[in-house]
Amino acid sequence: MPLPGELRGMSTRVIRNTVVAMLGTPDRTGGSLNSPVELEEFGIRYNEKWTYEHLVSDPAGVAQRAIYWHRYDFVSTMVRRNANEEWRLDTKLAEAVAPEDDRLPPIEDHHLPNTPTGLYAGASEVKDSTDLGGYIMGQTARRAMD
Repeated sequence: MPLPGELRGMSTRVIRNTVVAMLGTPDRTGGSLNSPVELEEFGIRYNEKWTYEHLVSDPAGVAQRAIYWHRYDFVSTMVRRNANEEWRLDTKLAEAVAPEDDRLPPIEDHHLPNTPTGLYAGASEVKDSTDLGGYIMGQTARRAMD
């Protein structure tokens, strides 16, 4: 899928989670990342579109932004100051997410691991070689074949 000329030389990956962290959830979405139907708008082919209509702190300083995705991959973004303006291509979002780290933060693992004993501790007593267990303790074992 070709990218617009301004985005071809950029090595920054625009990640969905990073966009949501920066701009919040979109006001409207169209299409779906799971949809096999490809749409086209302004020469941009996509299958999911996010529309922001009331941005306060957009990297381009605009109030409205449309972001186009093809599955999980960022395709392009268009911006405008208000509904009376024409949409125009934007690269400020890709530049703004460049310093962001798309990896998840490290997990604070304060739980101690279980010490292996090498001994099997079954949940129920096995009655004989044909019994698989799995019944509540105190219940009598029932065989499906009986």
